[in-house]
Amino acid sequence: MGSRAFGVGVAVVLGALTGCAKTGPSPEEQKAADEQRDRELAEEIERTLLPYRHAIEAFLTATASGDFDAAYGMLAPAYTNMVTKEAFVERIKGNKNFQKRVEVKILRTSAQAGTTHARCVLGELGFAEIDFSTAGSTPKISSIKLGGMQALPSPP
Repeated sequence: MGSRAFGVGVAVVLGALTGCAKTGPSPEEQKAADEQRDRELAEEIERTLLPYRHAIEAFLTATASGDFDAAYGMLAPAYTNMVTKEAFVERIKGNKNFQKRVEVKILRTSAQAGTTHARCVLGELGFAEIDFSTAGSTPKISSIKLGGMQALPSPP
């Protein structure tokens, strides 16, 4: 009976030691894996937001350089159906918000039924909300709000 108790004791000790054996990555390995996952996630987010940031930057570059025809071409049909190019150009020229380029930082986007809504910071202009038509291959701007106010010329 003593040898059987000894055998059971050895089995219990071996089982406990096996249970204590390393089963996952080391803290250093886990940290490296977490950092890699975070980098990949940040890159995916940037790729997703890039078309919208490019559309905003291109629009601001066009208006800042006085290329209002190009800027008008970056607007969505929902906007251009209501505001003629002539009315847009006449009124956008005097809008100081669009006279120079600013840094564009997109905070987040949400999409529904062919429209993407972007919440952004436009440099010194501050918080902005920009809506895009995403029906085509390139996002087109349908509205820009700065500080809660419509910044694009309104329909007559």
